[in-house]
Order: sequence, then structure tokens, then C-alpha cells
Amino acid sequence: MSKKNSFPLFHFFLPVFAMLLGACSPAVPSIAPAPSADLYRATPEADSPAAGICASYDEETIRVEITAWPDNIPQPRCIKVRAEQKLVLVNRAPETIEFTLGRFHGSLEPGGSFAIDLAFGEYLAPGAHSLHIVPYGGPEIYLESPSPVLHKQGR
Repeated sequence: MSKKNSFPLFHFFLPVFAMLLGACSPAVPSIAPAPSADLYRATPEADSPAAGICASYDEETIRVEITAWPDNIPQPRCIKVRAEQKLVLVNRAPETIEFTLGRFHGSLEPGGSFAIDLAFGEYLAPGAHSLHIVPYGGPEIYLESPSPVLHKQGR
């Protein structure tokens, strides 16, 4: 009598049954980490500005002018800004410039300006950042750390 190779049916149905059972079981909830605000803000190049002394302004919008004269130094050279202030970049140079600050970059024709409609604190982390300007140098932007808010306990 010849021996038959039989493939038991349960070997076939066991994986199918396991897949069906898994599909019917309730899903296990998972919690994705909330995106951190720092994921969207540029990391500073340093904790404090290299320039030492930085200009600071009370205005809501800080205006930086790039010039090619007399010594290719931006005005102001270093700016201390608060998180709620904004930037306008003006090209006073006789040629097109390329600029980069955090996630913003572009080019400006002579006489052109570019306004970033977000506050510094929305795209820069506290610390010293460089506003990169090609072919000229750009100023340092020093974003101050926010002051801790002290709350009085009510009695």
C-alpha cells in the first residue's frame, strides 16, 4: 500500500483563521507624540551674539538694510529682538542679494524689500542666529529668551 502525502486542512486554515481573528479584534490605541514647537524653529548658532553689543528696538517690525557701501557692513550689525517682533529686509545694494534666515530664503532685487509676516519666536529658537546675505555679510539676530512669568498665588 502506498503512503499518501496528505496535507492536513488545518495547516491551510490556521493562518487564514489567525488573519480573520486579528482583523476582528479591536485596534490598540496609540498616541503619537505631539509636535514640539522647537521642531519648526531654527536652532541658534550660539547662545549669545559674537558682536557683543546689539541694537534693540521697541518697534513691532525690525528693519534691516543691506548696503554695498562704505564697508559692506549691514545696518545694524547685530540686533537683539523679542519673540513677538517681525523682520523687514531691504536691499540698498546695487545688485541682487540672496538671503537666508531660519526656514526663509530668497533673493531681493536692488531697492526691493521682503517682510516676514511671522514673529521671530515662531521660526527661531532663542539664541544667536545669522541672517545670511550673499554676496555681503548679514547681521546677527539675537532672539532673547522669554522671561519667566511669575504668578502670584491667590489667597
